Amino acid sequence: PSSSASSGINAEYGELKWEGKTVSITHDEIKIQLAQLQDNIKLAKDVGTNQEKGLELLDEVVGGCRDVVQIVRRAEKLESADTLTDYFNYLRITSTIERFLLMAQQVSDKLKGVVETRPGTKMARPEDLVRLYDIILQNYADLKGIVSIEKEGEFYRSIDVNTMFYRALRCFYIAECHLGQSNWLNAIVLYDKCNEHVSETLASTSDKEMIGELNALSKQIYSQRCSAHASAFLHSQLQEEEMTDISPADKNRILSNCLDQFRLVSSAADLPTIATLPPDFQTTPCKPTFFDISLNQIEFPDLSTRVEKEGALSGLSRWIWGR
Repeated sequence: PSSSASSGINAEYGELKWEGKTVSITHDEIKIQLAQLQDNIKLAKDVGTNQEKGLELLDEVVGGCRDVVQIVRRAEKLESADTLTDYFNYLRITSTIERFLLMAQQVSDKLKGVVETRPGTKMARPEDLVRLYDIILQNYADLKGIVSIEKEGEFYRSIDVNTMFYRALRCFYIAECHLGQSNWLNAIVLYDKCNEHVSETLASTSDKEMIGELNALSKQIYSQRCSAHASAFLHSQLQEEEMTDISPADKNRILSNCLDQFRLVSSAADLPTIATLPPDFQTTPCKPTFFDISLNQIEFPDLSTRVEKEGALSGLSRWIWGR
C-alpha cells in the first residue's frame, strides 16, 4: 500500500497544485522536466507484471527529480522555489519507496516460490527483505521532514500508518531470519511483537487493501509461530534424551576418575563423590634396605694374588719406553 499527497499538475499551462498550494511554473526547462516525470510515473504504474521495466522507469524518475531540484536552486528569482523544491523531493522519495516496494515484491515472490530463481542469480533470503523494509522506513521518515506537507493533513497521517505497516512486515521477516537459524525462542518473541504491530495498524487504518494484507499477515504469523513453538519443544526433548544417554550408569564413581565425562545432575542424590576419606592404602615402591644391612656381614674372597705389583709394572714400562 502506498499513499500520495493530493496534487494536480497542468504542465501545459505551467501550474502546480499540491498540498493546498498553487504554484505557477514559468521556467521552461522545469516545465519540460516535469512533463517527462509525469509520463514516466504514469508508465511505471501501467507496467503490470513487467517489474524490471517499472524499476527502470522509477530510476529515471528519481534521477530526474534530483536534476530538477538542482535547476530550481540555480534559477534566479524563481517564484515559490521552496515549494517546488519540496514537491520534487516529495516526488523523489515516493518514487524511491515505490521502487523498493517493487524489489521487495520480487524477493517475496522468490521466497514463496511464485517465481523461480534463475540459474546464476542469488537466492532470495528473508534478510534481503529486512534490508529493503529498513530503507523504506527510512524514506518514510525523510518524507515527514518535508516542510510543505501539512502536518494535520490526510497524507501526513497516512505516513504514520504506512510506517506501522512496514514495521510489522520488517519485524515478521526478522523473525523468519531467526527461525531459519534455529533460534526458535527469539522467533516466537518476534512473532508476538509483530502481532502487536499488526493490531496497532489495524486500529489506525481504514484502507481495505491494507486491512486485507494485515489479516493475511496475521494468519501467517500464527502459522509460523506454531511451527517455531513445535520445533523448540522437539529440540528440548532431544536435548534431554541426549543428556540421559551420556550420563554414566555408575553414579558412585569418584569425580577425579571421570573428569572427561559429562554428568547430568538432576537432584542432590546424583551429586558425584569428590574423594574418599581416609584414602585407601596403596603399595609404594621403595629402596630395599634389607640387602644394604646384610652387605656388612658378607666376607669377600682374597684377590691379592691376582693384583699386579706396582714395582714390576714400573720396571717393564721403563724397559719398553727406554726410561
